[in-house]
Amino acid sequence: MQRLAGFVASTDFQTISDTAREALKIRVLDTLGCAVAALASIGGGRTAPDRAAFFNGAATRYLDFNDSYLAPGETCHPSDNLAAVLAAAEFASADGKDLLTALAVAYQVQCRLSDVAPVRARVRPCHPRRLRGCRRRRPSHGPPG
Repeated sequence: MQRLAGFVASTDFQTISDTAREALKIRVLDTLGCAVAALASIGGGRTAPDRAAFFNGAATRYLDFNDSYLAPGETCHPSDNLAAVLAAAEFASADGKDLLTALAVAYQVQCRLSDVAPVRARVRPCHPRRLRGCRRRRPSHGPPG
């Protein structure tokens, strides 16, 4: 936890490579495109930061075209982080550099956690849109739990 906190605290815009910055900008545009495309179906507006993060996250996911990171035994969608980062950045009056820095940290943390702590190794694979039927895997030994 201390290493994670140290990484988060020590990251600033200057520590992010030019290549990573460009990749982040592409991800932001792609994610915003997914959210804007969903607005025709779900509407939009202004609200408190916590609700904005939730709504923007739902809009990002609505069409199910967001990015994927394929870790061994796990798949995550790091663009899910943009909704919370964007709401927090707007609330804090952060600039674009702060937004990209926070998003870079969020991407790195989520993808690293997917690499080292895959949830699907312990849970029957499922997709959030089809939660019915998802359940914990039974151990291969002993009675059902």
